[in-house]
Amino acid sequence: SLCLAVFYLFYRLLLSKETFHRCNRIALLSIILLSYILPLTAITTSQHTMVSTAVTIVEDLLIMYEQNVVPNQGLQPEFGFPWQETLIISYVVGAIFFILCHLWSLGRMLYFIRHNQREQLPDGTLLIIHSCNFAPFSWMKYIVISRIDMEESGAEILAHEQAHIRACHSLDMWFAGCCAVLHWFNPAAWLLKQELQNVHEYEADESVIAHGVDAKHYQLLLIKKAVGAQRFTSMANSFNHSSLKKRITMM
Repeated sequence: SLCLAVFYLFYRLLLSKETFHRCNRIALLSIILLSYILPLTAITTSQHTMVSTAVTIVEDLLIMYEQNVVPNQGLQPEFGFPWQETLIISYVVGAIFFILCHLWSLGRMLYFIRHNQREQLPDGTLLIIHSCNFAPFSWMKYIVISRIDMEESGAEILAHEQAHIRACHSLDMWFAGCCAVLHWFNPAAWLLKQELQNVHEYEADESVIAHGVDAKHYQLLLIKKAVGAQRFTSMANSFNHSSLKKRITMM
């Protein structure tokens, strides 16, 4: 947890404003990996030390035993507050709560995908069209979009969500989500997950602009879609996720 907080702080200070989005993505994923690997490493050094061997006789051992054991005889054991057990129970309860939240969100999303119109695009992506007021989002090989959004700005939105799918951003979110569940008590884990989502949006925006979409028209579309529509789930890459001001600045 300490490694995660320190590394995230360095990222926030040094890299968060850079436009090298792929490098930032690699850096954020590396922070998670290093935070788990570094505490497991054993650092050893070779140093010559003088060792003095003392010969202990039986009487010395008996005296040491009597000094440590005998005075404690007849004393009642002291019962203090079980801090360690309380902390462990609190951690396990919190982890189970967030695991259940993620499973509920996943089940809700899969149910929504299964019970709406499905269409396969030429690249193998499955397009889910619905009639609700949810912002478009993508997850794994699925793109979920409302019928109104498809009719008004389908080309731009599909280009954005297909960029998420090509870059396998959903796998990143699974990885960061597992880290956040295990470190639910650590604000750095949730901030890192949020930062990774932001980088995903910057990468997708960059891909849309690179494919010939007019930047000013695309930015106006982002502003329009940020008003009114709600995000369906935090597990997927949503079209209206992240700060609009920063996304436009990055473009």
